[in-house]
Amino acid sequence: MSEDDSKKTISPPWLKDDEFIIEKKFLSLGNEYYIRDSEKRLIGFSRERSRTIKGELKVFIDENKTEELFRIKQRNILDLTGTFEIIGPKRGDTLGYLKRNWIKSILLGEWKIFDQNKDVIAEAEEDSLAKEILRFKGLKKLPYRYKLYRNGKKIGVCKQRLSLVKNVYRLQIDDRAEEESDRRLFISLALLLDAVEDKFRKIGK
Repeated sequence: MSEDDSKKTISPPWLKDDEFIIEKKFLSLGNEYYIRDSEKRLIGFSRERSRTIKGELKVFIDENKTEELFRIKQRNILDLTGTFEIIGPKRGDTLGYLKRNWIKSILLGEWKIFDQNKDVIAEAEEDSLAKEILRFKGLKKLPYRYKLYRNGKKIGVCKQRLSLVKNVYRLQIDDRAEEESDRRLFISLALLLDAVEDKFRKIGK
């Protein structure tokens, strides 16, 4: 195996899927997330007291927190541009980075997803200016929809669905060339859209 091959980030077997559901219950005291695969099996769980990410958010493989799956760590809590490091369960095991495009996100949300070498592997762009105008006018609860791109080619979508009891994100990745990309980076995007996107927009506007 070459040195480059040894540095590749490969998803754990239970994360080599193309569809995930991320749910947050509204009645929880803080942020409580359930992550399920395309067969609706629970593959990730997170419970934090704070309703926003303050420093980091840890995700475990089950509700008993028996094993850490990954964590999202804000690189600098004073960094208003929104740069987050995604860290695996092993110490110093950086999976990649997510960064919010501060300038473009004033109108429409945009995020960049980087691998551990800080190379861009995908971009996420909100797809409706009309919805954002309505939110600005007071309809804050309109659901978000982000399209995922790589080199201008659409590779997936992250759609928000609201209900009376929970907030749901459906993450779909549809690109055979992306099989080796760590799905935890894309799941982290859905978690960040829920936990911090509104906060950044309020600062920007």
